[in-house]
Amino acid sequence: MRFYLVFTLVFMFMLAVSLAQARRQIGLADHASWGLLAVGLVISALLASTRLMPESWTMDLARPLWWLGYGIFAVVAYFFLFQVILFTAEMFARLALPRFAPALCSPRALVAVLALTGLVVGYGTRELDNVRVLKRTIVSPKLSQPLRLVAVSDLHMGAMTLASRVDALVALLKAQNPDVLLIVGDLVNDHPEALKPLASKFLAARPRLGTFGVFGNHERYEGDEKSAAVFRWAGAKLLRNRVAPLPGTEVQILGVDDPGRAGNVTAMLDREIRDLAPYLDPARVSVLLNHRPQAWREAAQPLGIELMLSGHTHRGQLYPFYLVVSLSYEFMGGFYEEGGKVLGVSGGAGFWGPPLRVLAPPDILVVDLLPQAAPTAQ
Repeated sequence: MRFYLVFTLVFMFMLAVSLAQARRQIGLADHASWGLLAVGLVISALLASTRLMPESWTMDLARPLWWLGYGIFAVVAYFFLFQVILFTAEMFARLALPRFAPALCSPRALVAVLALTGLVVGYGTRELDNVRVLKRTIVSPKLSQPLRLVAVSDLHMGAMTLASRVDALVALLKAQNPDVLLIVGDLVNDHPEALKPLASKFLAARPRLGTFGVFGNHERYEGDEKSAAVFRWAGAKLLRNRVAPLPGTEVQILGVDDPGRAGNVTAMLDREIRDLAPYLDPARVSVLLNHRPQAWREAAQPLGIELMLSGHTHRGQLYPFYLVVSLSYEFMGGFYEEGGKVLGVSGGAGFWGPPLRVLAPPDILVVDLLPQAAPTAQ
């Protein structure tokens, strides 16, 4: 709850700054400013309601409030950004080009900011449906046959999830012809007890060797038992600090729980991964599912794990706000290789909060594990 309190306070700050600048641009009298303040308070209450509403409310009741609250957050975030840029330009103009300054604090300037905000938000809603396929090949002498892994993360199913988007995602996953489907956390966002119709759509992907998954931080927030049911409905075998050899292959899938609201997450993940060491078969290729792209260097690499798959970052989701996220995560998205070991980080197939993605398109990961070709005779 503390996170959502901070989230709402940040939103209220952005809205207050944006409306104060709008007041200057349209020359609103002091007494009329109370109307703007009232609008700001109502909007802030709508956003806060997404987490203050009782858990007993059905998705049908929650859905319009969630869409309205987080949709408004998306608009306010970019309105705030453009207003700050415009105010900074105005202050510079007052010092260097004073005759241009009035134009930067005028009704026309406000209209321009609103138009830019609308364009960016419109683009961001379209980018939600542009799910990319990021591919990587790994060759190993341990393998006798090829194996295709398809990984998806951060769908965040809940009140704001459209069934049509899940259908499109599952069709994309199935089109990759996966031998194994991997769900790398944050399948669940809210209302887990109501997610069976959406989760069961994953059964249509029909991977040859099954579906495996791990908890992300949002599953832990919603409760382990309720979240585990969603994975079952999706046909996924949940790996909670476990190792699962794939029958008929030289591959083993490892999975660790996300710590949820923990302090030193890297240290906790380090311990969870190292606890699996006694169960690793060195003759097999190890594929680790770890929701957060952390503890790769600290634990996964030293244990000789060839591939770790993660998500969580969303690639920041909203440009340029992703710069804040990049301060916390070195590995934001895509594939990384060090010492022959590979880390794949998905930017996620869905969204959290504001229903848009700006210059951070959603994606899935496809990894082809291939046997090493035998040397040709001289």
